[in-house]
Amino acid sequence: MIKIGTYKVKTSAHDPEECLRITKDAGFDFVCLAAHCLYPGDTTGFTPELCDKVGIEFENVHLTSNGTHAIWAEGDAGDAIIERYMYEIMLFSSLGVKTGICHVTWGTKTPPPISEIGLLRLEKVAECADKCGFKVALENSAFPEYLHYALPKLTAEYNSIGYCFDSGHRNAFAPEENFLARYGDLLCATHIQDNEGKTDMHIIPGDGSINWDKVTSELSKTAFARKMICAEVKGAYHKECPGKSAEEIRKSLSSIAVIDDENILKIYDGGFSIYEDLTYEQYVSRLADHMRKIANEIEKKSV
Repeated sequence: MIKIGTYKVKTSAHDPEECLRITKDAGFDFVCLAAHCLYPGDTTGFTPELCDKVGIEFENVHLTSNGTHAIWAEGDAGDAIIERYMYEIMLFSSLGVKTGICHVTWGTKTPPPISEIGLLRLEKVAECADKCGFKVALENSAFPEYLHYALPKLTAEYNSIGYCFDSGHRNAFAPEENFLARYGDLLCATHIQDNEGKTDMHIIPGDGSINWDKVTSELSKTAFARKMICAEVKGAYHKECPGKSAEEIRKSLSSIAVIDDENILKIYDGGFSIYEDLTYEQYVSRLADHMRKIANEIEKKSV
């Protein structure tokens, strides 16, 4: 059976141990953490040790990606980003973590042009990871051309570099790209999430506009996804849409699967929210159910 996991879902309703127990009881096999959770002195309380205590596996960590655009331009800012990546790789590998997710661009603002200096900086990350026995999974994001430039060059030289498929990023920013056909043999992490096809909403897979029949077919052809898949969602989602009527907002969201589910989606003049009426337990249970359905489809198509 394919294992299902999720990055921890934020909440103020429960302490970290309760969150992990709820996640495990919902049917998740493993969790992943943000980088700050493993930093010395972090006070959030989510740790690999707590995962062990609860009895849920800890799979990977998302490296701190803020500001990654800077690696493609001359200057100290780009050097600092690479130093941060290397520090986290050395720290996390010393804690027994084997895989980290890494962005090569950050956000939707146009990055500096693709450059040799960017590649040279990423080579430093790859060399560091090689020495530490750490796998760095480069993730598709808003500008796939940067991934296409860096990933083949790095994997030709370094065993430490792999690929992370983000379903929501593909749907919103590069819907015509078949990343898994191109990089499926390099897959070592997944970010399973959904959206309306325009913005990076990170809602529960199956609640947005993604064609999951297509995605599960693509995932089924990869060895990694036949073993495990991981969700990356944000929990309750709220967005202000100043000056827009409820009717206009509904039209802009017409492609999503929950458009007519008033228990899940609330639309009003000036904004909308998703999942705000669900308890934490209900949200995590819904996420687990949807992830298990996706895993089951991958298994069926793998035969």
